Amino acid sequence: MEGAAAAITIRHRTVEANGISIHVAEAGGEGAPAVLFLHGFPELWYSWRHQMEHLAARGFRCLAPDLRGYGDTDAPPEIESYSAFHIVGDLVALLDALGLAKVFVVGHDWGAIIAWYLCLFRPDRVTALVNTSVAFMRHVFIRSGAAAVKTTDYFHKAYGPTYYICRFQEPGVAEKELAPEHARLIMKRILCNRFTVHEAGKPESEESPPPPPPPLPAWLTEEDVDYFAAAFEKTGFTGGINYYRNMDRNWEMAAPWADAKVQVPTKFIVGDGDLTYHYAGIQDYLHKGGFKANVPLLEDVVVIPGAGHFIQQERADEVSDHIYNFISKAPHVVAASRGRVESMAAAAVRHRTVEANGISMHVAEAGPDGATAPAVLFVHGFPELWYSWRHQMGHLAARGYRCVAPDLRGYGGTTAPPEHTSYTIFHLVGDLVALLDALELPQVFVVGHDWGAIVSWNLCLLRPDRVRALVNLSVAFMPRRPADEKPLDYFRGAYGDDYYVCRFQEPGVEKEFASLDLKRFFKLALIVQTTGSSAMSIKKMRASNKEITLPPWLSEEDISYLASVYAKTGFAGGINYYRCFDLNWELMAPWTGAKILVPAKFIVGDGDLAYHLPGVKSYIHNGGMKKDVPMLEEVVVIKGAGHFIQQERAQEISDHIYNYIKKFNTGVSSPKLSRL
Repeated sequence: MEGAAAAITIRHRTVEANGISIHVAEAGGEGAPAVLFLHGFPELWYSWRHQMEHLAARGFRCLAPDLRGYGDTDAPPEIESYSAFHIVGDLVALLDALGLAKVFVVGHDWGAIIAWYLCLFRPDRVTALVNTSVAFMRHVFIRSGAAAVKTTDYFHKAYGPTYYICRFQEPGVAEKELAPEHARLIMKRILCNRFTVHEAGKPESEESPPPPPPPLPAWLTEEDVDYFAAAFEKTGFTGGINYYRNMDRNWEMAAPWADAKVQVPTKFIVGDGDLTYHYAGIQDYLHKGGFKANVPLLEDVVVIPGAGHFIQQERADEVSDHIYNFISKAPHVVAASRGRVESMAAAAVRHRTVEANGISMHVAEAGPDGATAPAVLFVHGFPELWYSWRHQMGHLAARGYRCVAPDLRGYGGTTAPPEHTSYTIFHLVGDLVALLDALELPQVFVVGHDWGAIVSWNLCLLRPDRVRALVNLSVAFMPRRPADEKPLDYFRGAYGDDYYVCRFQEPGVEKEFASLDLKRFFKLALIVQTTGSSAMSIKKMRASNKEITLPPWLSEEDISYLASVYAKTGFAGGINYYRCFDLNWELMAPWTGAKILVPAKFIVGDGDLAYHLPGVKSYIHNGGMKKDVPMLEEVVVIKGAGHFIQQERAQEISDHIYNYIKKFNTGVSSPKLSRL
C-alpha cells in the first residue's frame, strides 16, 4: 500500500516471520536505533504515520507492521491463531528476521496490550516502552489470584452483555455490525466519535438506520479515511475482532506471569476523553500507586486534556514529542536482589491440597516449613508422581531444606482437566508459579526429571526470577528454532508413527492402559531400558512373557503405590502433555532464540532413551546446550544408569543435587554469565 500525504519516504516490504507474511512500513536509516510501532483496532500501520515522520527525521529507524489479521499481513482463518502468544511470536520473529536484538516499542489500544505482553514475556528484546491508551491491567490480562475473573466476565459484569467486547465474542455478530462494504462509514464513526464506556455497550439498532458520522476533525482527512476504508473493504474486520475472542484464552495461558511485573522503562500516555481512562477504578489505579507497583520502571503518566482514544493521530505532534523525549534518554538499568536463607531441622513427609491457578494440587512436603528455609521444588515426569522424589526429599530435608513435590496437573491427587488443550506448557508453568505464590515462596531451587525437566526448563525460561538454580535430569533443553520441524514431525522422522509419542496423539489411546496389569506395566516401564522405536510400546509390553525381578532400588511397595494411584486416575492426564507438543511449539514462538539464564546442572544416564535421541549427544557435548544455557555449570553422564535415574541411583543423584545447590546458600552476588 502507498501511504497518504506522508512528508518522508515510507518504504514497504513483506517479511516472512513465524509462519506468516507480515507487511511492514519503514522509515529512517537502517543502521539507526529502531522503534517498533504497534497499532490497535480497527487500525493499520498508517495510524503511526505522524510519529514515523517525526522520529525518522531525528535519527530513528521506524518500523510499523500491519499486525496479524490486518491490512496486507496474513490473516489465518482460525480464531485461536490470534492469541497474544501468536502476536508476540510474530513480533519476536520479525525482529529476528530484521536482525534487531532490541528495540524501543510504542503501542496503542490492542497494540498497547500486545506491547505489555511483549515486555512481560521478552523484556530482553525491549529497550524502553511508550504505551498509549490502555494501561497494564493485571486482572484483565492475566489469571492471578483465587478470585480471578475471566476477562469477558469482567467486562460483562461491569458494562453488561451488550458491551462491544462481549458482543464480539460470538462469531458473526461483530462481522454483521462491521460489514466491510460499509468500511468507510464505520471508520468515520469510530475515529471521530468520543465513545464512553456506556455508549460502547450499545449495539446498532436493526430497526433504524445508523446516524450519519460527525464531520471530520482537523486532524483527520478524507484521504486518511479512504486509506483505512480501502484496506478493510478488502480484508474485512474479522482478523482484528479475533483478538477480542482470544482475551479469555490469553488470560488463562498468561498464568505463569500472575505475579510478574513489567520490568521495562515505561512512559504511559492517555487522553482524559479516552473511554479506557474511564474504566471503573482506573484513575485511582493510574495515579495512586497501583500502576507503579505493577510497572516498577514506570517513569511518567501523562494525561492529555481534551484528547480522545486515537491520541497519536488526534494529538500527533504532542505524542511524537513525548515519545522522542522519553526514548532519547532510555534509562534501562534494573536492580535485583536475592534473599538470604538459613537451615532448619528436617521433618516427615506431609501432604496437603493447595488451590492454585484454578485447580487443586496435591503437594508432598518434607523438611522445615518456615519461610527462612531454602526451598527445593521437585517436578516429576511420566508416568510418575511426587513419589519419584522420595529419596531426594529425605536426603535434603535432613540437611535443612524445605522440599516441595507436587503431583502435576493431571496426575495423582491433583485436578485433571478433561481438555488436552488445558495441558500446555503455560498451564503447567502457571500451576507452579501459583503454587509458589500460595506457599509464599518467592524463589526456589528446582529439580526436574523427564516431563518435569521440560516443565522446569520452561519455568526457567519464562520466569527465571522464581528459580535460584536448576538441576535437571534426563531431558536436555530443547530450544525452539524457527527453521526446526515441529516436535511430532521430528519424532515421526526418527522412529515412525508407532513411536509412543506419536501414538499418544491418537484419541482414546489412554484406554489401552486400562487393559494392562498395572503392576506389571510399572515394573516393565521403570526397569527395562529401551531406546528408539521400542520405547513405551504398549503392544510389546502386553506381549511380553518375561519374568520380572525387581532390582534393589525398587520394591513391591513402590510398585503397589504407583499402580493403586493410576488405577484411580488413569493415564489421560499425563498423555495430554504429549498432545500439546506441537501446540507448545506454536505458542512458544515469542521465545525463539531465548536462552535459559539460570544457574544449571544437567544429569543423564548413558542408558537413558532421552540421551540417544538423534542429535542429543552432539548438542549436549559439542557446545550447543552451553550456548542455549549459558549458565550451565556441569553435565554429568552416569554410566550404566537408565531413565528413572533419581530412583535407580538415588544416593548419587541426591549427592549431586545437594553439592550443587548448597553453594548458593551463602553467596550474596548473582552468578555471572559464562563467556562462550
